[in-house]
Amino acid sequence: MKVQSGATVVLRYRDGHAVRFLLAREFSPRSAVVEVVDTEGHELQVDVDELKAVFFLKDPRQRDAQLDLGTAPKEPRGSSIARAEFFDGEVMGGRVETYSVQDKGFYLFPTSVDSNNERVFVVASALNTLSIEGFSQA
Repeated sequence: MKVQSGATVVLRYRDGHAVRFLLAREFSPRSAVVEVVDTEGHELQVDVDELKAVFFLKDPRQRDAQLDLGTAPKEPRGSSIARAEFFDGEVMGGRVETYSVQDKGFYLFPTSVDSNNERVFVVASALNTLSIEGFSQA
């Protein structure tokens, strides 16, 4: 599953700091770099191995509509509940649709209606443990 350029993303680095960017190029779980544009229009390439996670933000209008209607985000087809514990002890939960050890990570989809995130790309090398309930890979 790829994400098209133009999306607003927050890169969370392994040292804890986070920076907001626009996605400059299509991104997929097999990508070794995230290509982004900063607020001044400069393009940057960030090595995925420097990151803990990439947060793909919802359009504010989409989030407001979901909050107003009280509707949860649409669950990915064939998804399973996942619990990811990072090397620093932070725990994140959500739904995972696909997972492959060949990829740099996987997408975690929030289950909360008030989440600002459309999805989160979790960098596999930043994890301590990963639990996926009822997951079967074809």
